[in-house]
Amino acid sequence: MEHLAMDTMKRIATWGKIVGATSIIFGVISAIFSAAANPAGIFSGVVSIITGYLFYQTGVEASNIMSASDVTVDHVNKLLSRYGTLLLIMGILTIISLVLFIPAIILLMM
Repeated sequence: MEHLAMDTMKRIATWGKIVGATSIIFGVISAIFSAAANPAGIFSGVVSIITGYLFYQTGVEASNIMSASDVTVDHVNKLLSRYGTLLLIMGILTIISLVLFIPAIILLMM
């Protein structure tokens, strides 16, 4: 794959790992503190840990692509698979948020 943008891969590798690790750390902290105050709040911590893991794995796959001497379609497919899963989870969470948020606003306006 001679036309692969290595600058972009480097950015994905760096920021994927940073954002992923940070999200995992804050997710763990959130889950721990939520468990004491509001057990239902643990959900947000768990979601943060899962998305952080997917961000981190996206960064790892980008690093693997950069370090591979022969980049194959399989390498890129792994990266896209991780990213696609991340987008799916974020999309589902956005839809759930809207489904809960809009009725709450309507109820508050009554």
